[in-house]
Amino acid sequence: MNRIGRREACRLGATSALAMVGLGPGTGTVVGSAGSTTDGRVVFVYDDSRREDWTDTFPVHRDEGVPACCAAVVDYVDTSWGLLPEHLREMEAEGWEIMSHTTSHVAVGNLYLTEPAEPDDERLFLDGSFLGHYDGDEIVISDGDRTVENVVAGGDRDDTGIYLDLAEPVGEAFGAGTAFARFAGDRIRDEVVGSKDALEEMGVDVDAFVSPFGRSDGLVDDLVRDHYAAFANRGGNGLNAIDGFDSHALGRSSIDGQSVSEAEIERFYDDVAASDSLGIAVGHSQFDETTPGRVRFAIRAAKARDLEIVTLREALTDLDVRPADGDGNGTEAETTAEAAQSNGNESRASGDRIASAVRDNRTPILAGTGAVATAGLAGTALYRRLNREDDDRL
Repeated sequence: MNRIGRREACRLGATSALAMVGLGPGTGTVVGSAGSTTDGRVVFVYDDSRREDWTDTFPVHRDEGVPACCAAVVDYVDTSWGLLPEHLREMEAEGWEIMSHTTSHVAVGNLYLTEPAEPDDERLFLDGSFLGHYDGDEIVISDGDRTVENVVAGGDRDDTGIYLDLAEPVGEAFGAGTAFARFAGDRIRDEVVGSKDALEEMGVDVDAFVSPFGRSDGLVDDLVRDHYAAFANRGGNGLNAIDGFDSHALGRSSIDGQSVSEAEIERFYDDVAASDSLGIAVGHSQFDETTPGRVRFAIRAAKARDLEIVTLREALTDLDVRPADGDGNGTEAETTAEAAQSNGNESRASGDRIASAVRDNRTPILAGTGAVATAGLAGTALYRRLNREDDDRL
């Protein structure tokens, strides 16, 4: 029988093509091993830290012998319907990575005006409804040159669009498209930086941030660059090119049953396999359509294309993304961010500085199944625990 290349098989996008060379679901190679001939990497991220991550999704990944990442919301942890702190620690111990998904799952990025605002207006039309339910919360409205403060007084939708009611008139004229509204700086800082601190107090390491609703412009971007090694959903289609790789500008592609078909998941993997990129896939375990069967399909479809399944931390370590020089305490970054808030300047406070440690302790993770794969995950977890006291943690 004539052999065809793995990449060529992936381009066919068919299980039958893989079967021609004796490859099917469940195959895989040792990540980082000398004999590895895989065609790329994929990272699985599950948002929201709902209890289904533990009861439904985690067992599937453990059974398949591959890791994933849990984007945890601090206020959801230790509730009757969320993960418990011990769940997070056990996930990490078995090779998973814990990420921050804010303190209370609010939109921390800018919401842009869709209609001009006049000084006497007490209503803003925005490109999202994420602020309207937070009556009494402080917000700022800015165009980068001028910034005013106000308070949320409700919101809804009418024939013009989504609107936000204000406690007082705007006081300034702002144009559509460039002006924006967001929570006040103290709230953003607590959601972004405070969430990392709170999760690490639960006994896990946090290096990456996931922004709720994909809102990522503005002060949140500055703070993430200052306090995290990666922004896992800054924008994009999930194909993160290695050439010119920016760990703070990553995109994701869904595996949720309500968002994509199985064929679309396979096409995404085909694209990862055919390009020099890191694929990131996101799921929500609490969605009815994102069943354990859907999760298993997504894992096995990646294995069938010989994609290495790793955590984002492991991928960044391989790509030599490391912390910058300095004490890493974020003091200079926060001072700069506070100045940016006071004058409405939403530019990046400190460029590409990375003030969060990425562990240089990667050991092989297996993309196969069975006892050997489980041993690989356990070995990685043990190595992390033994070396945690030497981590440059924030």
